[in-house]
Amino acid sequence: MSFDLLEQSLFGLSFREGVWLFPIAFMVHVLEELPRFADWARRHASKRFTLNDYLRVHCAGLIVSPMSAGAIWLFPNSWTVLLFFALVFAPAVFFNSLFHAGATLHSGAYCPGLFTAIVLYLPLFYILCRLALREGLLSNSTMIVGLLIAGVFHAVEVGHNLYKAW
Repeated sequence: MSFDLLEQSLFGLSFREGVWLFPIAFMVHVLEELPRFADWARRHASKRFTLNDYLRVHCAGLIVSPMSAGAIWLFPNSWTVLLFFALVFAPAVFFNSLFHAGATLHSGAYCPGLFTAIVLYLPLFYILCRLALREGLLSNSTMIVGLLIAGVFHAVEVGHNLYKAW
């Protein structure tokens, strides 16, 4: 299958349909991270980070990702989509991708999750952003507001849960 055909197929989805790709991508990302992330985090982020910390956060994500897709399915309006982007999707997908790339560069060691962050998360973020904009569920300005909120949310979450800063 060519990339052009794949793109046409994915852009043929509605946002309500495409959002169901998020829980699948999240699960695949967790499968990449799970075997090695806690050890990487103890070496490069916080010696206090445990596998239980990882499991607590990511089990919550495995629950929230399909619940948020369901909320979009049931209530496909601009407010629901903005909340989804700001508090769930952009922190988990876009900013998590930036985290994995930056953490790999900073530590000089592969940060588990980098592969799926780059190969799955970034294309998924692009596709869902395009669909939300095309369908008028987000505007450029609400997407920027959502990204600003998401960036702060992700920084607080990573600072607390991974780096144990507070």
